[in-house]
Amino acid sequence: MSKENIKIPFALIGIQTLEFAIIKELYSDNDPDIQIGINAEFGIKSAEDHEIVCVPEVSFLQDGKPFLKIKVGCYFSVKPEQWKKYIQEESQSIIFPKGFTDHLLMIATGTLRGVLHAKTEGTIFNQFVLPTINITTLSEGNIEMKL
Repeated sequence: MSKENIKIPFALIGIQTLEFAIIKELYSDNDPDIQIGINAEFGIKSAEDHEIVCVPEVSFLQDGKPFLKIKVGCYFSVKPEQWKKYIQEESQSIIFPKGFTDHLLMIATGTLRGVLHAKTEGTIFNQFVLPTINITTLSEGNIEMKL
């Protein structure tokens, strides 16, 4: 697909915390070296209802071991007319352009950041804020999902 400015009407229709864990015994106040691991996946929630899910997952690590993990699902509904434009009949899949999926991932990552804050509020782990990141580096191209 070209890099043209593609507008795909969509709506955020749901948020779900899929995983949240604090593993206190793997965290040390004395070790300032914290790494952040981030991953993201896309999937179809309902082809009939034109719904997809974007799932960012973040881990805060010390010595390569996660002491704080969170995974959030953000569910989006795409206008049916637009959904049909991206269906690939021969491969029984749908392919959305990178610009669109990057936008959904940006929304989902911001949502994850807020959930992380809410879940750690009042604890020593609230100091671990997910910094702003360039989410465009998380995927290499258009996203294909099997129908």
